[in-house]
Amino acid sequence: HLSGANLGIVSTIAAADAGPFTVHFWAPMSKWLISGASFMDLNRPTDKISIAQYTALTLTGLFFSRYSLLVTPINYTLCSVNVALFGSSAWHLGRKINADYLTDEPAATVADADAEKKTE
Repeated sequence: HLSGANLGIVSTIAAADAGPFTVHFWAPMSKWLISGASFMDLNRPTDKISIAQYTALTLTGLFFSRYSLLVTPINYTLCSVNVALFGSSAWHLGRKINADYLTDEPAATVADADAEKKTE
């Protein structure tokens, strides 16, 4: 085992309760793909944003950020990915609500984004 090999920080990380040989490590790491995809698409046209989907993602990020600090072992990796998920999803949700309910301007559409790309 790496945890008993006296390799300094490598052994410490390998032996951690939420280390790389546990599900407590890999589940949050795979969840970074969801958060990353959300961050990569921060300027998505609002007509392509689902209020139901981003409400669910925002609430998931909020609730699991808190949950990750209450469980044993405390899982800071899970907390960080859920804070990121909350932030990016809340951004999309806020843009959608603003476009659909708070402003009188027509929402940006995919056709508008395509036309803008062609003029650049």
